[in-house]
Amino acid sequence: MTHFDVMRRLTGPLAALMVVALAGCSAGSREGDPIPAPSTSSTAPTPSTVPAVPPAPTVAPTATLPPPPLDPLTPRPSGANTPKVVNVTGTVTAGVESGCLLLEGYLLVNAPTSLVYEGVRVKATLEVRPDLVSTCQQGTPAMITSAQRL
Repeated sequence: MTHFDVMRRLTGPLAALMVVALAGCSAGSREGDPIPAPSTSSTAPTPSTVPAVPPAPTVAPTATLPPPPLDPLTPRPSGANTPKVVNVTGTVTAGVESGCLLLEGYLLVNAPTSLVYEGVRVKATLEVRPDLVSTCQQGTPAMITSAQRL
């Protein structure tokens, strides 16, 4: 007798045993069973026994947020801090990121590419803007207010 013959002979009785076992599991508890069925009475606490949760305290703001940074092309409101203006002469170098240009440690934010590009020597007036965000990862952001090739 091969193992296939043995499996064929055991499959019928094994299947019948599984059906009986599963039917017994779904029948629920009957009197005399060692495991009683779960009770249907509620054991949840009544609203009078639940301790009240105090409301979360409200906190008054202690400081105001600073205004959002200004767009480089937006004129500043009157009375705003006057930005630092510097005159710089030097050779424009490329930054570590593509498209970033530096002049003597300043990141040229709005560099006109027809006038200012890598390797050209320029004299420029810059408005230093450390409040600007850049992906160039180096240099202090500055906007060119005027530039002249040398």
